[in-house]
Order: sequence, then C-alpha cells, then structure tokens
Amino acid sequence: MSRRFSVLVEGLRKQYGNRVVLSIDSLALDSGVSYALIGSNGSGKTTLLRALAGTSKPNVGVIDVSGVVTRNQVRVGYMPQKPYVFGYSVEKNVAMAIASAGLPKQEVDRRVADALSAVGMGELARARGNTLSGGEAQRVALARILVSDLDVMLLDEPTASMDIAGTLQVESALADYRLRTGCLMLVATHAPAQAKRIADQAIMLHEGRLVEQGAVGEVLEHPVTEEGRSFLSYWQL
Repeated sequence: MSRRFSVLVEGLRKQYGNRVVLSIDSLALDSGVSYALIGSNGSGKTTLLRALAGTSKPNVGVIDVSGVVTRNQVRVGYMPQKPYVFGYSVEKNVAMAIASAGLPKQEVDRRVADALSAVGMGELARARGNTLSGGEAQRVALARILVSDLDVMLLDEPTASMDIAGTLQVESALADYRLRTGCLMLVATHAPAQAKRIADQAIMLHEGRLVEQGAVGEVLEHPVTEEGRSFLSYWQL
C-alpha cells in the first residue's frame, strides 16, 4: 500500500495557562519508518501524539504533509494511553473501525479475525468488552487499528498493561503490519528496551522539547545531551 510522504512539524507549541508542555521547532517524520517516542512522564509525548492525531490543537505551529498525498488524505490511526472498549462483543468492537468502509461482510469478518489473531485475542472474540482486563482491552484497541489500512499509526504506551508474552506478540503484530502497509509508526514508550525492539529511529523529549533524535541505537547508546544521558542512566539496556 506504500504511499510515500513526510509529516512536517514546524514551530509547534502547546501550553496550558503559563505552562508550556510542548515546544518543538522542527520535526520531520517519514512514511515507512518506525519511530520510538521516549522520555519521562510529563515530557510531552502524549501531547505530541494528540497534536499529530488532531485530537488536540496546538496554540501555534504547523503540521503538514509533503509527498504524494495531502494532509486530508492521510489515513491516521490513534490509540490513546487508556483506550476505551465498548460493552459489545470483542469482535464487534473491532469491526466498528471499518463499519463505514463499504466492505463486504465476508471481508470485514476476515479482517476482524486476522486482527484479533494477531494480538492474541481470537479466543475471546465473543467476550464482552466490559469484562476484559486492562491488557486485554489494550489488545482489542490495537486490533481496532490493525483491521484498517492506515498511513500513520500513533500509539501511546500501547503495551503498558500487558505481560511480557503479550507485549512481544503485539510488537510482532505491529512489525508485520508496518511491513505490509509501509505506514509511518510513532510509538510512545518510557522503556528504551522496547524502543530498541520496535523502532528504526528514536525521538526523545524532555520538558516538551526535542533533545535527541536519530537512529535508535545511536540515541540510546550514545546520547549527546545531558538530558538524554540523565534519562537513560536509569535504564539497563
């Protein structure tokens, strides 16, 4: 499905009252690349994801798209940190994501089954959404994204409530999806070890500012700023 484009961020600023929570002068994200968005709590990761997803409007700044598609044509999927799952069955929760796509029922059923299988929720397809654990709800939310053909995936701590086995399965599903679609994937994570497993590039925020950016191995093993070194000193890579 590969549609080559770049998402360009210029002069982005978000504040609440006098508190500036995000201030990014320039950032370019390319399709086909997986980015890990890392930083401590309160560093601005969620704010940036929400701005890119269009669910939160920055005070100033521009987010544009350059390439074969316009910003309005880019298909974006966003999974918040605490995704909501409706009380319907798991399979209906996922099918809702493509209800308006005009697909034949057989195709919808196939996509839903494939997405649930990819995240390890196939056996719970008939379970009610309001009976799920936190980790199971996150898997359903991810399946709701995987069932669609997207250009951009924005995921906020998508495995925070999962155990190790669930985390690794979801990471594998995300890698397969990116390989199939050629999408741009931006995943917020506080764990450098996960960043190394899932990403090509790393972006580090500190107090709303971009302090590190580059190949994931370089950023995590050879940070160039004091803020980067301080954050990574707490983690055993």
